[in-house]
Amino acid sequence: MNTELPSTTEQHGDNATTSDKSNRPSLVKALGKWSAMALVVGAVIGSGIFAKPGANAMVGNSVGLIMIAWAVGGIITVIGGVCLAELALMMPKAGGTYVYIRKAYGRIPAFLAGWNESVFFQSCGNSALAIFFVINLSSLIGVEFSNVETVGIAIFLIAALTVVNCLGVYWGGLVQNITTVIKVGFLALIALLPILLLFVEIPEVQAANYTANFSTDQTPDSLVMIFTLVMLNVMWAYSGGWMVTGIAEEIKEPQKNLSLALIGGAIVLFVIYIAVNIAFHGALSLEQMVEIENDPVRLVPQEAISIYLTPVNASLGQLAKAILSSVILVSVFSALNTGLLTPPRVLFAMARDEMFIPAFAKIHPRFKTPHIAVMGQGLVTVILLLIVSGYVVYRTNQTTESGLPAGSEAKGIFDYLTNIAVFSATIFIVLTIGAIFILRRKHPDMQRPYKVPGYPIIPLISLVANAIFLWLVGSDDVIVVLFSGGFLLCSLPLYFLFAAANRKPVRGDT
Repeated sequence: MNTELPSTTEQHGDNATTSDKSNRPSLVKALGKWSAMALVVGAVIGSGIFAKPGANAMVGNSVGLIMIAWAVGGIITVIGGVCLAELALMMPKAGGTYVYIRKAYGRIPAFLAGWNESVFFQSCGNSALAIFFVINLSSLIGVEFSNVETVGIAIFLIAALTVVNCLGVYWGGLVQNITTVIKVGFLALIALLPILLLFVEIPEVQAANYTANFSTDQTPDSLVMIFTLVMLNVMWAYSGGWMVTGIAEEIKEPQKNLSLALIGGAIVLFVIYIAVNIAFHGALSLEQMVEIENDPVRLVPQEAISIYLTPVNASLGQLAKAILSSVILVSVFSALNTGLLTPPRVLFAMARDEMFIPAFAKIHPRFKTPHIAVMGQGLVTVILLLIVSGYVVYRTNQTTESGLPAGSEAKGIFDYLTNIAVFSATIFIVLTIGAIFILRRKHPDMQRPYKVPGYPIIPLISLVANAIFLWLVGSDDVIVVLFSGGFLLCSLPLYFLFAAANRKPVRGDT
């Protein structure tokens, strides 16, 4: 199969020669349908399903509302996968959403999309995942790491996975397959735990857990705001599945396998998240979840699995908690691997379009990977990790008004960072879904191996749902809007610098 890189002349009308195109190394199609689906599921299942149930209990006043949010988030994710499949199969190129936004809106929105996904959203996410990994490792082995050791181990982890992904997409995909099978399998076991009620009496598991209401001082008075905050947590747990489109050029038979990965992966996530949350809330009341969330050394999933298995055997309950901690390590490792595998393809695509550092468009002649882009992604992640860690260390050495160490606010800082990441990502999800309408009008004759069923109703539902979510979050927290918008604006001088260096029109083509 021909895997030669298409020239920018073929894609966007930029100047390139046939000889230039033929002399370039090309990306290799090494990922099959299961690897592609594993990337979707693996990218999404990271820290969210383990960290956010407790966070939801802090702001949600009823299990019913929380479960509705998980269902709504799942529906939005599935519909989004259905919509993305049309664009992904029209343009199965490295870069994913960056490519679609460029085709529909032009160079500047595309640059902002690529910058946001790779430099801001994913690098912050990678930093958080690396630190979360070390925290769980410390808990599992019973060794308290110093701040320097924590950051050092996290940097080592990022560096190791950067090397793995430089060696070839096959190895990155293999890591993803193995780790995704482990964490999905264990989550499936958690979802099946309530079946134990048929054989073992578990006093803590009772129907009242699903119906009782409980509020904290963090619970808003407005039902709309409660739902908005819960949805922020939920959408962090669901976010990231679109990143598989960034490696479309390295997927075998993308017309079949990419659509299966986007839609099938979203459905798998929907089912798993609903089932797992039913198990969590069956074992723990909202009040108990809030108590656990306020304890820096406890997590809802470990406590829930212990409740289910301790009546069977006390030792089994403790063993299960340790195993789950290990699975969380695998889950975070898997998500971090995806975060270092797919976003560099966006930087690679931007550089190939002469909108980023030219070296990022290079492909390793032996390993057939955009190795400079991968190393650049790893470097940015480490830089952001050091910045965030410095801030956390500073706060840890301070004292809050309540007299508690500021380090006890770590979960709150994590939640706020994820809120910013979700908000910034949703901006470009809205633009991506909108690209379906624009490209249907501007390029009606463009080949579409797959079309969104129920057009225009289905993509309109996705567009409106994400737009409403953006508006609710923005109206609740202006700082999130200012932070995300300010970061995007800071990148514009870079765009004009690259445009001038490559003698491109500042508005560019579409």
